Amino acid sequence: METFETWYKMYQPYVFAIAYRMLGSITEAEDIIQDIFMDLHERDTSCVHNMKAYLAKMTTNRCLNLLHSAQKRREIYPGPWLPEPHITQREQPLDKMLQEESVSYAFLVLLERLSPVERAVFVLREAFRFHYSETADILHRTENNCRKLYSRAKQKIPDEPVFPEQSNHTARLTNTFLHAAETGDFEAFINLLTDDVVFYSDGGGNVKAATKPVFFKKRVRALLQGIAAKGSFSGNLYPILINGQTGILQIQEGSPVKVICFRWDREQKNIQNLYFISNPDKLPAL
Repeated sequence: METFETWYKMYQPYVFAIAYRMLGSITEAEDIIQDIFMDLHERDTSCVHNMKAYLAKMTTNRCLNLLHSAQKRREIYPGPWLPEPHITQREQPLDKMLQEESVSYAFLVLLERLSPVERAVFVLREAFRFHYSETADILHRTENNCRKLYSRAKQKIPDEPVFPEQSNHTARLTNTFLHAAETGDFEAFINLLTDDVVFYSDGGGNVKAATKPVFFKKRVRALLQGIAAKGSFSGNLYPILINGQTGILQIQEGSPVKVICFRWDREQKNIQNLYFISNPDKLPAL
């Protein structure tokens, strides 16, 4: 008979993976893990025949409860709310699993367009490949209803790759940005942006950041040059894997102060979106 310790070791990464994708928050996902396994430790699980399915159901429904309250908080959030980035470190078992089954950061951002139940159906189907029958059982809904929710979610989210895709231009992009941040000359980097690029910055009201998205290449150029002149990129910048894709981590005095993520266009040649996460509440896990 499997012990509680065995279950925790075996399924903790799986529970985290579901919770993180549902919530977009490492901190809240870790809280879900603690609640679920404490509850599991106190329950009679002799009648549980499929522990993995049982934990998926518990995790999803707890996340749904949390998402309903989180949506209200995010409506009054100071500026754009961006998911908490996850930096993968292959030597760690949890990070190894997340690296193998990562969903891209851009995909997590787009999930914010969905209602909690749409998000649940979409994550279970797209990220974990659950059948409609399994999804219906988890959410206490009919298969037909889950199909409708999935269809509705697909209409709200464009044809965005779920899993990370490294473009052939990734190394050039990263080196170009690092050079621009060092010299203050962003012209070469700007040439890698689409004309309708959108810049998002999440400071959470804790640090100075753009409170609204910045649209179009000309305005993004002015913004980057302006903040660079004010020392926004001082310290050390490192290329790292963020949610399975190359991004940049900024360190000042030994502490992380900013994570920069990119979203490619459909041709995987130019950058469609820039995401700057500088809210210190979303950086300690790094």
